[in-house]
Amino acid sequence: MDTVKNEALELVMKCLLERHLGAAIEAMGSYVAAYSNAIVADQLQAIGNDYQMMTDYWRKGFKDPQLKHLFDNLLRRLYQLYASQYISRMIGQSSFLSSLYMRVHLAGRDWTVGTVREELESIVSDIAMLDLDSSPRTEEKRLKLYERHHRLVSEFFDQLLTSDQWSDGQGAAMEELLLSPTLYSRDQQLLVSAVMLACVECFDMAKFRTMVHVYEQTSDEPVRQRALVGWVFAMNSAIALQLCHEVVELVEHLLENADCRQELVDLQKQMIYCLNAEQDHATIQQEIMPDLLQHNGFRMRNGMLEEVEDNPLDDILHPDAEERKLEKVEASFQRMVDMQRQGSDVYFGGFSQMKRFPFFNELCNWFMPFYVEHPGISAIYKDQNKNKYLGKMITDGPFCNSDKYSFMLAFSQVINRLPENIRQMLERGEATFHEVEEADTRTPAYIRRIYLQDLYRFYRVFPRREEFLNCFDTQRRNYLFFADPVYQRTHLEPHFNEITAFLLKHKRIDDMADLLNNYGEHRRDTQFSLMAAYAIRHGRKIRQADGGFLCEADCYARVLEHDPDNEQALANSARLAFRGKDFSGALTFYETLLTRHPDKQNYQLGKAVCLISLQRNDEALKILYRLNYEAEDDKAVSRVLAWALTCDGRYEQAERLYGQLLSREHPDAEDLLNYGYCLWFAGGIDEAADCFHRYLAESKQKATFILDNERDLIRSKGITEPEMQMMLNIL
Repeated sequence: MDTVKNEALELVMKCLLERHLGAAIEAMGSYVAAYSNAIVADQLQAIGNDYQMMTDYWRKGFKDPQLKHLFDNLLRRLYQLYASQYISRMIGQSSFLSSLYMRVHLAGRDWTVGTVREELESIVSDIAMLDLDSSPRTEEKRLKLYERHHRLVSEFFDQLLTSDQWSDGQGAAMEELLLSPTLYSRDQQLLVSAVMLACVECFDMAKFRTMVHVYEQTSDEPVRQRALVGWVFAMNSAIALQLCHEVVELVEHLLENADCRQELVDLQKQMIYCLNAEQDHATIQQEIMPDLLQHNGFRMRNGMLEEVEDNPLDDILHPDAEERKLEKVEASFQRMVDMQRQGSDVYFGGFSQMKRFPFFNELCNWFMPFYVEHPGISAIYKDQNKNKYLGKMITDGPFCNSDKYSFMLAFSQVINRLPENIRQMLERGEATFHEVEEADTRTPAYIRRIYLQDLYRFYRVFPRREEFLNCFDTQRRNYLFFADPVYQRTHLEPHFNEITAFLLKHKRIDDMADLLNNYGEHRRDTQFSLMAAYAIRHGRKIRQADGGFLCEADCYARVLEHDPDNEQALANSARLAFRGKDFSGALTFYETLLTRHPDKQNYQLGKAVCLISLQRNDEALKILYRLNYEAEDDKAVSRVLAWALTCDGRYEQAERLYGQLLSREHPDAEDLLNYGYCLWFAGGIDEAADCFHRYLAESKQKATFILDNERDLIRSKGITEPEMQMMLNIL
């Protein structure tokens, strides 16, 4: 759910985050009086009494060295009371979560972690013993055990999701369960996901600590990667910094490990790739698939696939056409494979349409690692387990767990409708697809990517997804965890530049700006300044470390302080100076650039334009004549030369150049405007007015722009105010 809508509870949280303990106790008292019960009132009274006692001792002049510790402990106790009420209201306001809660409590089970662990271990043992059982009813017993097992983990998943704040003892017991070598890894993976979901909905220090410890201690890579994603998603920076400093200590300890830092860098990139899933799907549908179909003898018409008959003349007229088609097919397919290897979720578009099976009505199935004994698909697998294509798909296919379940369910519905020859080909495993090497599937990056894709499908496709805080929310941008203040001034900060560059490459400017605003002052190096300048140029605001906001020019100035030869900073400083009509300053920058890059035409043109603006036309023309001689057909050189000649009063020469520029197939509107000035200064009033008319029609500018754009130059040419007004009238 977005938030629990209750003003009284919101006020409690506001006071807690401001560390106003007294005000928070008072606000909680107002909530309890209106909504809660005697037990909660007693708990609040105990907190209030302890706070009052602490205040009384302080007023009597006692200096307690433990005062801050006691104060922080009272804040945490009150937060836990607040969180308990928040969870209760969250469940009460959601019919879906209420149904899960009731299912758990009507099951009649003992949900203490130790009891559940014993039952899970018993089922693992019973299933293992069946391998030694050769009786006729073995398979029936196995099915019943898997059904019992699934029912238990499914209900325990729901119990964890709807659980209250944990005690430290509950957290320690759950940690032992998740690290136990006697349980199925898939059970531990699933339960880590439940803990994550619960902690994301309402932060719980014990749940967070559990995920961190599991990440640090487990030797099971899939469990470890889920724990990593779990504590990263569950991080609540405001609570960590204001109420639970243990979070900061845990994270700082984790970040001392270089492997952890690299995993966080990779995780952040993978999350961005997930967000691009719809865009990647559009690229595949609009660019890659049409090429694949076209060069395989198919085409799309009215949304339907149809075969295109071969032209018998092609073999005669174009004997190498078939080879070229094959090369294009391979290139298109390789492009899709490369997208996937880089991290793109290339299958989201197709498989997102295959989540309407009843199988996905059960919440835990969205997070369930794939296994063929799952009661929801075991009958299908038993019926089709001789199909080699299906076997390859579920063992070697580059699909997330959720998509494998989708494929299995869809496959069972269509296999009997396929032509016999196609079915036989699939059974023999002759159909091909991009397989993943077994060694690759065991890498942390691959395991994590598959899990992220499972999560992305849940948050984007699950019918009741609005009941959950979306960890990929493009409005809150909570997926950009590198911008979380808890990582500022930590060992992760040296990696900020890598993620900033990655975000820029993927044109995520808002995300880049958010991350730039999380840099500490000591990390604001040359790359930071260049990135910040880019973000500012594109309308984003970057805060200064001491307050206020940076401007683009300041960013380049900081770069040049440390790197006076930085070409990018010099060129952009010249651009900004010219735009601000500081022509002398711009000229200085261009001259500096030309001492280092004397052959760069852009800088020579920039210098010439500055000289023209400073009315040093002779110097400008020397540069421009040379450039025009070296590149006679260069449009940019001709344009600046024509303008220099106009400013210098050499109208006939300028008119010849403008004639050449405007005779091109697609003349620039700017040339029409400048040609108009040239004609006006030369006395061709009607011709000038015609150029201005055409310019205004193309640019949609107001007529007054003609005067405002070059008023000083117009006056310098002896054109009086009445003449200007008459030009406006005829426009």
